[in-house]
Amino acid sequence: MSAVEELRFVHFEDPHVFLEATKRFDDSFMRFCIGSLHEYLGSEPSDAAADPPAPVYLAAVYSGDELLITLSHNSTDFAWMLSIPTTAQQLLTGTDTPSGTTHGLLAPATSLLASSTLTHLSSNPFILDRIVGPDTVVEPFLTTWSALLLSLNIRVHIHSGGTAFNGSRVSYATRASLGPPPSASPAPSTPFPHPIVQASTADLETIAQLYTAFQADEPWHRTITRSAALACIEGPVKAGLVWYVPIDGPPGGAAGYVMLGRASPRTIAIRNVFVSRSHRRKGIAEAMVRGVTRYYLNAPPHGVRPLKEGPPAVGYKEEVHLNVSDESAERVYRRAGFLFPDRSGDVVVGGVDPVSGRKSWYSLARREIERVQEPLLHVLRVPRQLGDPRNHT
Repeated sequence: MSAVEELRFVHFEDPHVFLEATKRFDDSFMRFCIGSLHEYLGSEPSDAAADPPAPVYLAAVYSGDELLITLSHNSTDFAWMLSIPTTAQQLLTGTDTPSGTTHGLLAPATSLLASSTLTHLSSNPFILDRIVGPDTVVEPFLTTWSALLLSLNIRVHIHSGGTAFNGSRVSYATRASLGPPPSASPAPSTPFPHPIVQASTADLETIAQLYTAFQADEPWHRTITRSAALACIEGPVKAGLVWYVPIDGPPGGAAGYVMLGRASPRTIAIRNVFVSRSHRRKGIAEAMVRGVTRYYLNAPPHGVRPLKEGPPAVGYKEEVHLNVSDESAERVYRRAGFLFPDRSGDVVVGGVDPVSGRKSWYSLARREIERVQEPLLHVLRVPRQLGDPRNHT
């Protein structure tokens, strides 16, 4: 049986069955799928516990027992999520070695995923209206998706979903990728000059102000109300997933914050990193990212101040991941241990996991899918003149 013939599509009805089937593929490249699903199932109040439960779509394409691609969506997702585990890279792209060339499975796998998904969504394919994932997978999937809809006389327009995600890159840090802690290098006499404190419910107003400023900043430029900000940050604060840098001055003042989320058994995401404009270029963002990364990877010393001693409530992780669209910020995160490539020279270097040897980053794409409304064709009927023999009045 050929590799293409071994491809199979699986649609999962039960999220827990899906998580069990994919748990060995739980890595940072699966953040939008596995991490988001864990967050959805653990949310309170949970749509998953509603009666009837909110719809969840979970699909996967396998080659034999190897997971290649997943497509997922639940009521808390901002888009449909395409994900590929790091273990699928060579299977999808193929290999070219002195002993021969192996063709990748990307084209047939995305084609199978698109056609099978359309079968499941045949009653309303337009609920798939926004999609995010690695650009190498999003583009071929949507090419097939558009062609399939066109075969049904349905035309769609696919366009960029804004600049916040497009062109950004995803990478991760592990204990193996971390550099020496500040206290172990010829650094300043104070290795942790910026105290990084775990937020509690007493800090909700402080974090809400920072979150409001974050939303108003580039690239979002959004204006949100205080109540909306509190609603967004209350859950993460109560879960112990928000950290901030307090400043001297009025009580409740803070220079910046970090918010984490999408925790899975092996990984966790840094979702927000923000420093107030008046406190930038002081190393605060780098200190926050380095501190929380070392804390969740259980790599002391980390320089953070948790509310309680011991492991985090979500447990220690094997990978901490994030996405970034700014190259200067990417350099900061690379110094903190994240495996982004160095593109500053004529040759791109790095961007490889030091343990697995696999590519450790990918470019993110977000696309919007809109139906093209065909113009109505009106037949102009000219009234017949009186006396015309074709008139029967």
